[in-house]
Amino acid sequence: MKTLRKIILIAVLILSVTVPVAAYSNVPYTTYTYNYDGTTVESPHAFVPKTVISGHDLGVGELSTPEDMCTDKYGNIYIADTSNARVIVVSADYKTVRVIDKFVCLDKEYALTKPTGLYVTEKGDLYIADSTGINVYIFSASELTCKGVIKKPESGLLPKDFSYIPTKVAADKAGRVYIISAGNTYGVVALNNDGEFSTFVGAQKVTVSVIDKMWRKFMTNEQKKRTLNYVPTNYNNINIDEKGFLYVTSTYSNVSAVINTIKSRSTDNRYAMIKKLNSSGEDVLIRTGAFPPAGDVEIAVGSSGNETNTDIYYGPSSIVDAAIGKDGIYTLADQKRGKIFSYDANGNLLYAFGGTGNQPGLFRKLAAIDYDADGNIVALDNSSGKITVFSPTEYGTIIQKAINLTANRKYDESVEVWREILLENSNFDLANIGIGTAMMREGKYKEAMKYFKLANDVDDYSESYSEYRREKLGNFILVIPIVAVALCWLISFLLKKVKRFNDSTPVRAEKRTFLQEFLYVFQVIFRPFASFWELKRTKRGSVRAATTILALAVFSLLFRGVGLSYIYTGKVINDTNILTSLLVILAVVAVWCISNWCLTSLMYGEGNLKDIYIASCYSLMPIVFFTIPATILSNFVTSNELMFVNFLFTVGYIWTGFLLFCAILSTHNYELGKNVVAVSMTLVGMIIIVFLVLLFVNLISQMFSMASNIYNEITFRM
Repeated sequence: MKTLRKIILIAVLILSVTVPVAAYSNVPYTTYTYNYDGTTVESPHAFVPKTVISGHDLGVGELSTPEDMCTDKYGNIYIADTSNARVIVVSADYKTVRVIDKFVCLDKEYALTKPTGLYVTEKGDLYIADSTGINVYIFSASELTCKGVIKKPESGLLPKDFSYIPTKVAADKAGRVYIISAGNTYGVVALNNDGEFSTFVGAQKVTVSVIDKMWRKFMTNEQKKRTLNYVPTNYNNINIDEKGFLYVTSTYSNVSAVINTIKSRSTDNRYAMIKKLNSSGEDVLIRTGAFPPAGDVEIAVGSSGNETNTDIYYGPSSIVDAAIGKDGIYTLADQKRGKIFSYDANGNLLYAFGGTGNQPGLFRKLAAIDYDADGNIVALDNSSGKITVFSPTEYGTIIQKAINLTANRKYDESVEVWREILLENSNFDLANIGIGTAMMREGKYKEAMKYFKLANDVDDYSESYSEYRREKLGNFILVIPIVAVALCWLISFLLKKVKRFNDSTPVRAEKRTFLQEFLYVFQVIFRPFASFWELKRTKRGSVRAATTILALAVFSLLFRGVGLSYIYTGKVINDTNILTSLLVILAVVAVWCISNWCLTSLMYGEGNLKDIYIASCYSLMPIVFFTIPATILSNFVTSNELMFVNFLFTVGYIWTGFLLFCAILSTHNYELGKNVVAVSMTLVGMIIIVFLVLLFVNLISQMFSMASNIYNEITFRM
């Protein structure tokens, strides 16, 4: 019995060590991603706190508002202890190697005053940006001795209002130096390997609306000073990848524009918080994820709608640094909420974690992040003066492996890894995209479509569908034009038959069949002016035929709501409420007829409510003719061919609008100018009617609410 107890105890101890949930149970934050709708989806932890290092642990005293930090390939950590005017070099085993404060460089003594930016090259050379000293110092890789000073650049190419306060620095393999200068709105300052000014890289563009431009012309100088300055936003940090691309981060004062960019899934980089600049200063960052890489997506907005970037509860993230990992992965630091966001090369969010607080893994004021030699994420807290090292979990490691296999085009191997990730996190869209990509590369287009649809990846789904369609229709390529010609001939033949039927129908008759009344709509479509005249004066139409046409129009619009393809709507689940849509369509027709009747009664129109209803319904037939075929066609086209579907929809609506205009003109016997006024005022009348109805409904609702409250009060007191 004692032996059995020992065995059970040993098994429990082994499980407590090997099961990830137990190991990560004390993590003080939630790791999550976002689904396509922008809703937070919890995921397994990708990184967990490994250790927290303070200045006292390093034996250098408390760190004071450290502004920057970086690592080298040997695992050394460099900390800009800003307010203490020093740089601390820490080894891979978290021991202090050296403190840089006063030093000799080129036979001259220097002392750091306010180091705010650090960068270590692949060779190990350390660059220090001293914002108060207005210098950038270069230290050698091995002895950490100063070997160069970059002073304020002097060049005739510099603008007169150029401001130089070096806050962040980076250098490429060729020795070119890139400096973020506070107050400079011209972009990144690029210096050649001799420290001389070369150019500005990646100047931010300014967008000013025409209305704002005109309004400022009427402002006084004092008013202009109080309004927002239309100047480019300066970058706040910089990093360089192994290929020489610059990763620069920004924050923006125009918070509403940033929120709109995120919510609209815009790939426009005017308000991008992270950019990837090539040698020409062009932003080449790929933003094909569900949302642009900008930190949090589920953003709370208060009553003002334009909260300041310092408010932790509202507004977008405040990105202050970017760390560059392997295989195109990059990670952003959100100072506002103390969170860390990692993205793949295409801008897909891999995981987000962290938060504000005092527990290990949380931050008071996140200032900088970097990857160390072992793939850990090292993060610096400006307020607490501590460094947190996050180590990857098994889940985080397997994501890195899957991305590596995909990046190296080992699609067969990547599929199994992505499937393993889905077992851990079934809501991880990127895993489905990874499997879909592998399937597409293998020519399994139908299977690829399934996985892309699960991830709501419309573009890749469309590409797979294009190949699948080509594969299926390849043997029938000659049949398609024959079918198209036959269909055109059939339509032409039927239209001729209908025309003969309408021409043979007596203009004046005491009684008409339903078919004669219904088919007259074809004459209305092609000869609107004369046909609408006869529709009223000779009673060629009827309420029953008009109602039938209205029913067909309603059906076609409802059919569009439920029948549009996934490629067109971009929605996996169709959320169309048929009953609501039906009521809305019928309400629009009713409000149109009532509004026009009320108005034209005052404008001496000759038509009554019945005439308006019949003419309006007969005008709706183009919607039927174009909406149904366009909806069907949407299920056979790719994203690049949706223009043809939209063209059919547009033609149907424009044609219907034109017929409605002609219907009002002929029904009321108006002149052209008067008809324009009548139609315009009808639209205004519709708005007024809707407003009054909503006001009445709200009033009734309040009356019922008040009556209910009175009843409850009386009941309670009795």
